[in-house]
Amino acid sequence: MAQGGKKNGKGPGKSGPARSGQSAARQNTPARTGSAKQQAGRQSVAAVRRNKPGSNRTQVIIGSVAVVLIAAVITIGLVINKQQTAAPVTDYGPSTQSTATFADNVVTVSNGSPSVTIDVFQDMMCPICAQFEEQYGQQINKAVDEGKLAVRYHTLNFLNPQSASKDYSTRASAALQCVAKDATTPKGAWMQFMEGLYADGTQPAEGGSADLTNAQLGEIAARYNVPSTAVSCITAGTDVASAEAAATAGNAVLQAAVGRVATPTVLKDGAPLATNNTAWLTDLVG
Repeated sequence: MAQGGKKNGKGPGKSGPARSGQSAARQNTPARTGSAKQQAGRQSVAAVRRNKPGSNRTQVIIGSVAVVLIAAVITIGLVINKQQTAAPVTDYGPSTQSTATFADNVVTVSNGSPSVTIDVFQDMMCPICAQFEEQYGQQINKAVDEGKLAVRYHTLNFLNPQSASKDYSTRASAALQCVAKDATTPKGAWMQFMEGLYADGTQPAEGGSADLTNAQLGEIAARYNVPSTAVSCITAGTDVASAEAAATAGNAVLQAAVGRVATPTVLKDGAPLATNNTAWLTDLVG
């Protein structure tokens, strides 16, 4: 998801024109020295201002506020710097310990009983979802394999019209369901298959002239040691209707949570996470 921003800037400083005749006036007007009485009056006023109750206190308060503001700016700067410099894990590799199950229109991937669960909303036609997977996929794999994280994948299909077949998002979701529902699917295979569908040269382009047939989806699944029963399910398009229902349910959940349908979106306890902060997952699981 990309959002445009407005540039904020200050206009050039305004410098007023020189006042005509000002220099001449200064040359032609005698300096005002004032009488002794006027000078004494000015000195008395200055003395009163110096001795006015509360003036020192005001200066102390202003100075204290300035110190607090400076400290706040430094703290905010440190937080922003941490967010910008924190890098996701990119050297872990594919998941090898995760197990995928399907229930209530969602594929849940986990290992054991993790304490943290997130909901990821994706569309297999979505190029930004592929970027999300490329950036955070290995860190998610690591957290899942270590038993720290469970991920509930809601696979949507609102990008069907952007595919050549007009139903690729649904069929790809159905393929993922076939693998998750098969009890003989080995650990890690579902995650590896999903990542494979996002790979460069595999994920169809939005508005492209071709996408993947069910047979091709089955061939890709077989590369990741998906059992032959799941491959047959994919090739036959067995779970297409189930994928449609899951997408409808996922749309409703996402609409209720954030007021729109957009992918990728990540929720924690029903609230969206700011995944533009590259430390978002580290903040959750360490």
